[in-house]
Amino acid sequence: MSIEGRQARDAKVGRILLWEGRISRSRLIAEYGLSPIRASEWLRDFRESFPEWVAWDSKLKADLATSKAYADAERAAKSSQPSAIDDMLVPYAPDTPGRPLSVSWDFVHTSPRTFSRLNLAITDRQRVKFLYCSMNNPELHERTIEPHSLVRAGRRWHVRGFCLLRQDFRDFVLGRMTKAQLLAEPCTADASADASWSTVLKVRLVAHPRLSPAQQLVVRNEYFNGASARVESCRAALLNYMVQELMAATDVKRQVPPDYQLAIENTEECGQWLFRT
Repeated sequence: MSIEGRQARDAKVGRILLWEGRISRSRLIAEYGLSPIRASEWLRDFRESFPEWVAWDSKLKADLATSKAYADAERAAKSSQPSAIDDMLVPYAPDTPGRPLSVSWDFVHTSPRTFSRLNLAITDRQRVKFLYCSMNNPELHERTIEPHSLVRAGRRWHVRGFCLLRQDFRDFVLGRMTKAQLLAEPCTADASADASWSTVLKVRLVAHPRLSPAQQLVVRNEYFNGASARVESCRAALLNYMVQELMAATDVKRQVPPDYQLAIENTEECGQWLFRT
């Protein structure tokens, strides 16, 4: 196998290791359709290339990502020089049931260490604590949650889960987290009780009614393939992110062109979910 081929294989293994927090033969078989022998070869080669990145867990029968792996990844992410691990730094998030969902693009730096702690907490049904800051509370403070979903909405990655402080399901931005730590306590909250997440809305988007007929036609051709409207399914918990990303007016009298070219037509149906925290 060529050097380039070896590096490409290492990148595939390393990407899962960094973002999921662990890697195993069965995981490689499931993801890449490898034979057991081939999967073992990939893992052996990766351990030779990055011996300080993995620590074997005999109970899980998997290699766990070490602090050294995340330290190297963070340094590479901040460096302007090309690195052999650059391909591992893109968040690994396949759109399959039980895995993180990608609904838009990543815009800000996402820490693989933070991402993997949350991913492991979701997979293993464990609580996780971290330091957090927000616009409402910009001072770092500790939060403990029982996460159930990772989602990329708009520019940023979020985690959805039950917040022990607020005693309710909330969203948290990964870029505002530091020092994420898995806890031994298991999750007790039932994700099905998260009404905002479980509720799926049919959002009807139209050209803003205050545009001229000719301008409305331009918008319809651009966004709706000529149709008069477009209906998109959206979890209620993600509705505000969708509205912000599309710059869609929810109050056509106050939010007017040229700042707003799209509008949500069925605001009565969606209204109760707008701007809820």
